[in-house]
Amino acid sequence: MELTGHEDIRVRKTIESIHDAFITLLMSMPYHKVTVKLLCEKARINKKTFYRYYTNLDELLIELQTEYARPFVERTVGMRYPDDVEAITRDFLEYSAAQGKLYDRIVCSSAYTQILSNVIKEMEDERYDNSQPPEGWSKDEWSLYMAHVTSAQLRLYRQWVEDGRVVPVDQMIEIACKLICKGAEI
Repeated sequence: MELTGHEDIRVRKTIESIHDAFITLLMSMPYHKVTVKLLCEKARINKKTFYRYYTNLDELLIELQTEYARPFVERTVGMRYPDDVEAITRDFLEYSAAQGKLYDRIVCSSAYTQILSNVIKEMEDERYDNSQPPEGWSKDEWSLYMAHVTSAQLRLYRQWVEDGRVVPVDQMIEIACKLICKGAEI
C-alpha cells in the first residue's frame, strides 16, 4: 500500500513496520524464503493486519520494485538512446549509488535476479519504446546496441559495489561514461 500522507498515524506506522520488516528479511534471505508469517512476526503484527493492506507478498514486492524504479524514470523522462546515452548512464549510476544496501543486494546477488529484472524493465520501458535507432541501423543491430549499453551500465555498477565502492562515486561514473560512450579509448 502506497502511503499518501493523509492516512491515520496508526496506519502509517503499520505500513512502515511492514516495509521495514520486509526490507530486513530481504537483507537476510532470498525473497522466495520470506513468508507472511515471518514478516508478521518481524513487523509485530498479525496476519489479518497484513492482509488488510496487501493481498500477498508479491504485491508488497511489486510496490518495492516500483519504489526503486519510479524515481529513476521520473529523473530521466524524455531521455532517449542513443542521443542521451551519457546522461542516462550518469543518472543511472548516481541514482543507484544513492539507494542503499538492499538495492545493492538486489543488484549483486543472484538470489534476486528476477526482482532486478523487474526493476530494470520498469526503469527502461519508456526509453526502449521511445528511442530510435540511428539512420541505417537494422532492428537487430539496434537490439545489440541496447543490450550492450544497458548491461554495461548495470555491470559496471555491480562491479563497483562488489569491489567495495573503493573508487569514489564521481570517478566511477566518469570511467563508466567514458567506457560506454567511447569504448576502450579512455
